[in-house]
Amino acid sequence: MVEKMIGGHIKIDCVSKKFTNLLGEENPAVNQVSLDIKPGEFVCLMGPSGCGKTTLLRIIAGLLRPDEGELFLDDKPINGPGCERGLVFQNPELFQWMNVEQNVAFGLKARKVYAQQKEEVQKYIDMVGLNGFEKALPHHLSGGMQQRAAFARALINRPKVLLLDEPFGALDAFTRVALQERLIDLWKTFGYTAVMVTHDAEEAVALATQIIVMSDRPATVEEIFCNDLAYPRDRDSSELIGMKKDILNVLHLKNEL
Repeated sequence: MVEKMIGGHIKIDCVSKKFTNLLGEENPAVNQVSLDIKPGEFVCLMGPSGCGKTTLLRIIAGLLRPDEGELFLDDKPINGPGCERGLVFQNPELFQWMNVEQNVAFGLKARKVYAQQKEEVQKYIDMVGLNGFEKALPHHLSGGMQQRAAFARALINRPKVLLLDEPFGALDAFTRVALQERLIDLWKTFGYTAVMVTHDAEEAVALATQIIVMSDRPATVEEIFCNDLAYPRDRDSSELIGMKKDILNVLHLKNEL
């Protein structure tokens, strides 16, 4: 049994980021974003395609540096990547020459703690439902199974924050719902803070405790929806359907209902 931990507290203070193209033109991506994400929250970032959601997620991950503003994790500045922040992409990004067991163990080996914690590998493989596929190479697995391995690889480092960039976007509807439910189980088990980029309003209201709706590029915070409904959530309930409608109204997508 995994011991539950306290998730990380993320503070984002007036963060801005712009990119410069080959012509020297500046393209703002994130503009003066401030957020206070409490420990153990499950936050979904939503907004128009290309608005800067993933840029903000990568800034939190430490993969990009902001041009302005500051970020903190538990009052410590975020100045680069760290094992206390796990990252799962839309594509699993597994090492194709490594089997499931080796992929999951990679973080432990990189941190030079594999010898002391190698028994953890099987535990995390079991936890994501890949028991029996330890020796399988990624190309022998379905997309959903590969994403399960990616979750295990991220979680074995016991991050305080799990960052998710549309992790279910490439999956079929049935697999997507199954993995969404698995993600909630993992989140409740570990207690980490989750921040997920999604374009799917139904996914957001089914999973998140907070949905942050962002404006068109450059991304600013347009509205925050709090969702305190108990889990598991009934996706056909009037409460969730109503919240989805409100989110789509903010996104100016009324005709999507």
